[in-house]
Amino acid sequence: MVNLRKKTKRQMVKIDGFRFPHQLLEDLRAFQKEKSMQVPASAYAVLLSVLNQIHIEKNSQGKVQEFNLSFWSKKLQVAYSTMHAGRKFLEDHGFLYEEILPNGLPVWVLTNYQAYSTPELKNGHELNYFTVPHTLLNTNIVAEFVRTSNPEAFELMFSLFNQFRHGVAKLEGKNEVSLLEQSRTMKTLKEKLKKRAKGVREVLAILEPLFEVEYTGIQVRGHQLWIHKVVFRLKPECVKENTDEFHVEPLLAKFQENVLYILDGLKLRYKPRDLFDIMLAFKQEVLDLVKYLIEEEHHEGNYTYRDAWAETVFFRCLDKFEQHIRIQEERKGKFSFHTSIGAYFRTIYRRELPFELKKIPYDKMHRAKYNEYIQTGQVPALHII
Repeated sequence: MVNLRKKTKRQMVKIDGFRFPHQLLEDLRAFQKEKSMQVPASAYAVLLSVLNQIHIEKNSQGKVQEFNLSFWSKKLQVAYSTMHAGRKFLEDHGFLYEEILPNGLPVWVLTNYQAYSTPELKNGHELNYFTVPHTLLNTNIVAEFVRTSNPEAFELMFSLFNQFRHGVAKLEGKNEVSLLEQSRTMKTLKEKLKKRAKGVREVLAILEPLFEVEYTGIQVRGHQLWIHKVVFRLKPECVKENTDEFHVEPLLAKFQENVLYILDGLKLRYKPRDLFDIMLAFKQEVLDLVKYLIEEEHHEGNYTYRDAWAETVFFRCLDKFEQHIRIQEERKGKFSFHTSIGAYFRTIYRRELPFELKKIPYDKMHRAKYNEYIQTGQVPALHII
């Protein structure tokens, strides 16, 4: 069994977006310093689109099957030739590469994404990321920064996202987001953006769909406007209430990593939608049924009993799946699904669940049923199975 996930307090509010590994940003900074070469704005546009595609496909290995440069060119309103140049820059300098999966399908791979997104990190790296709001890709911000060849503006935006992530994690409600502030002096902004005051204000105007921008310490000297500091506030459109019960998303992401290895090892053809269906089926058929298996005070070390049990169930079902496929291939020489892969897994979950539920101690099961009845007023689902 793999290491169990630690029990932590659920975050009430989070930025509504996709992950950007902080170490990846550090790699880009180190590259610029070592090579004395600026990462172009077009490369940042492609990088954001790849990261969003990873989020869409929910691929923890950083591999995307359905990355279409033409689609992202139209969505971001950036010329295809410019996006192509950005992708080539990332390829030429080792940040992105193409790979052929064992099943023969080509994928684009973001270098080191898996290493930077895995809890069991090596070489002293910490699991750290900031979240890029989905709202960004629905605005003209990326297009404007690319049109004006302004990679420094991307870097400012990333630093703001990184700082706001820590503030948002402490909020109790979405309506509190307006209380969060980050500030920069005008002097710092001019140095980072490599622009004069007017150019800085133009960049900040472009960022207004995401941030409320307030100028403080304003003075009028002759015919010139002098600004001492700029205050940024994240807009409510960038955050959402976190209704994910007992960290379902991180738990499923952890399990999906193993699904990928099994599917690739079996050389089965699958689409991102198949991975989503496999994990959705597990949530619906298993996790949703044990949501009331709550331990307020007692848990094994730093790990919840519920997650340990769910993990055992999932890997048992995954083993059953792999064994069945290999047996069928030995008998028939090949294997094909009569239904979707997700539906196949759903059948396995339903078949194995009754046996696994019997392994839960009586007192824990009784408490779970009691909790469900008190909160719903209905006959507990666990009582019916």
